[in-house]
Amino acid sequence: MMKKLLQIALMGFVVCGFVSCRESDEAAVDASGKRTFEVRGVVQELRNEGEVLVIDHEEIPGYMRQMIMPFKVAAGEPAIDLTPGEEIEFLYEVEEVTSRISKIRKTGVVKEVKLGSIEDIKDFDDVKVLAIGDTLPEYEFKDQDGQEVKLSSYRGMPVALSFVFSRCPVPEYCPAMMRNFNEVEEALKNDPDSPEGWKLLTISFDTWMDNPETMKAYGTAFGRDSDQWSLLSTDNCCTIHEISGNIGLKFADKDGSFVHNLRTVVLDAEGKIARVFTDESWKVEDLVSEMKRLGRIDS
Repeated sequence: MMKKLLQIALMGFVVCGFVSCRESDEAAVDASGKRTFEVRGVVQELRNEGEVLVIDHEEIPGYMRQMIMPFKVAAGEPAIDLTPGEEIEFLYEVEEVTSRISKIRKTGVVKEVKLGSIEDIKDFDDVKVLAIGDTLPEYEFKDQDGQEVKLSSYRGMPVALSFVFSRCPVPEYCPAMMRNFNEVEEALKNDPDSPEGWKLLTISFDTWMDNPETMKAYGTAFGRDSDQWSLLSTDNCCTIHEISGNIGLKFADKDGSFVHNLRTVVLDAEGKIARVFTDESWKVEDLVSEMKRLGRIDS
């Protein structure tokens, strides 16, 4: 119980560090803890036939600063004909692990589209996209304690890498990657068939805002409690661009707002790519099984 309370308190610290931490007169909280915000923003992209809208939204006081983020449209929400550039108002409902938007209304205003589709983001021409069986090159980061680490430091054991930025509060995206790694950490620690050695690495691609101190608080807020899960950051944008290009992670920013996809990569004991999960839908048991399989191969 104390551990849970500590995680909740630390999560509040992390969120308050990234947005102006004040009570919002735009948020309503119901008996279940669901928060509802009134939001205005500009449509940047429609995904999955309009089931997901990428929106450049205004600051959501007490929750999220101005960002460009994907939002899932509530099931049963009446269809509305939208095009990129149209300004809309909507309700954003946030629960512990899910969120959705509803009551979408056009304002009649058309504004600039800041970022295009994720598919339109150019690959890095000088970076090779690697395939299963290729060795991930050497990269250097700082861990949550400020210690310099290299990917080669973890040779000899299976390694899973995920990529996030800590300012992302939307529960289905970066926070989902953190929750999943917390569950993988617990599962591997408590499974007698786990490899003798294994490592989880969460890497921030936000070279502007994320540093060791930030990442340490972020990891603690999501339950990290062992050295077998490290949170890495760097202020070298070339490092992030190169490793992102290697694994097909795409992101672009404008004024600190990101549009990005997701990647979770599993390396074998030799640092070779064994598996790539390309979105947020992977299951904890699938990653645990992959880590155990690679541990058997390597033993």
